[in-house]
Amino acid sequence: MSDVQPAQCQVCQDVVSKYKCPKCRLKYCSVGCYKDHQDRGCSTLPQEPTVEMEVDVHGNIMSRSVLFPTDDTVMPSVLEKLRDSEHLCSLLKNRHLRELLLEVDKSQNAELIMQRVMKEPIFTEFADEILRIVEPSEDGGGSDLDDDV
Repeated sequence: MSDVQPAQCQVCQDVVSKYKCPKCRLKYCSVGCYKDHQDRGCSTLPQEPTVEMEVDVHGNIMSRSVLFPTDDTVMPSVLEKLRDSEHLCSLLKNRHLRELLLEVDKSQNAELIMQRVMKEPIFTEFADEILRIVEPSEDGGGSDLDDDV
């Protein structure tokens, strides 16, 4: 599994950012940095197109656009592959895994909880399967998702 480096504050450049400006999405670490950012002038990002969906006669979503894409945005076509994964559905039948997911979702400190739950084999299997679908290997092995790229 890859080590994801936390984003640095874009105001002070010293501390890991915990927040994003609601107007321009600039990453900052504290109230002080937020105030400095506001004092320097913050402009609203241009509005992205509204969410559009195209649905076929059977109610299946054929296409849609993403309202506010970021580097972490998972495209709808990939989300549908997650939904359709038999392996993920099988894993989600495990009550312990569902309880772990709820714990992460409800946590005030998800980073701390994630460190703990990633030690649980069922959770790491779940996370690995999601990553296999969302970020297929470039060598072509282990995934049949390359045809969407």
